[in-house]
Amino acid sequence: MHCGMALLALTGLGLSGCIIIPTPSHGGVGVITKETVESFEPGKTTRADVLLRLGDPAKRLEEDRIFVYQWERIHAYVISMLPQTNYDLPRPHYLGLEFASDNRVRRVRVLDASFTFFDQYPKLEEWMAEKSESSHP
Repeated sequence: MHCGMALLALTGLGLSGCIIIPTPSHGGVGVITKETVESFEPGKTTRADVLLRLGDPAKRLEEDRIFVYQWERIHAYVISMLPQTNYDLPRPHYLGLEFASDNRVRRVRVLDASFTFFDQYPKLEEWMAEKSESSHP
């Protein structure tokens, strides 16, 4: 179903005289690098370490047990036949951090957006639910 909707959207853009040019992800504000994510060691890195490094998260969930950080990067350009209607196509990226009761990182999940029309946040929600179900009897 998602592929059909994406195909329909692409067809509509094509018929309207628009072209989408995918690019490697670039640009963005508040981008969290792969090196930063890899520095968060489960069982070792504390909540304070994360807050000092990244600042306040976009979301604090489950009584501060989970932090969610979000940033956007450009993944494509939309070029139109109409003047002054060209624009970049940013996609959201997410970092989820779960903390144990001792305030140390339990697990980390990064969702880098690929060239897709669909937000990846539901996948992060699935990740959060996995641990919630298994950690509560």
